Amino acid sequence: MISTLSRLKSSLLTLWAEKKVASGINIESGVVENYENYVADFFKATKLLEKTIKEKDQVAIRCALTRVRMASLNMSNLYQDIIDDVVTINQQESWPEIPEGYKLPDRYSEPD
Repeated sequence: MISTLSRLKSSLLTLWAEKKVASGINIESGVVENYENYVADFFKATKLLEKTIKEKDQVAIRCALTRVRMASLNMSNLYQDIIDDVVTINQQESWPEIPEGYKLPDRYSEPD
């Protein structure tokens, strides 16, 4: 996943520069580093939840659920930032119109 995010970041930054997007984009930040931290936090939160459930500690379970929620939101926000960047770049007026009925050529369907 990290290599995929790195490739995406590179691709979006290239398009951002080529299309001269006026606004900044979110992926310039440490998206890869943030992702690693968010995944680690999510893992810790789920492990905590498992421990609290085994001990049947209702208060601790509620706290653990809150941590799972926070970790999930962090990951969700990272993906929302990617979505926002893609939309911003894709909405630039310098793109050609997509012809009605256009289909991506098969050469793009083959794995590299």
